Amino acid sequence: MPAEDYETTKPVEVELDGVKYTGMFRVIGGSVIVYYKDEIKFASHGMNLPDVVARWLLTDVCRKLQRKGRKATGGQT
Repeated sequence: MPAEDYETTKPVEVELDGVKYTGMFRVIGGSVIVYYKDEIKFASHGMNLPDVVARWLLTDVCRKLQRKGRKATGGQT
């Protein structure tokens, strides 16, 4: 695989509860890797388009961070 393919990242954006989150993703082989803040999540894209899988993964990462934020504030938002 050429190095430039591995180094190419694309932006991905989702909106949760009226807040927009933007991360980056790359496709390597049959896997999609999403980066957001200090979080990394990956999955095989199979028959789905890689950008669709990237949005799913970013949504999962952002929900996880929202839950952590609520726990840190004692459930208050």
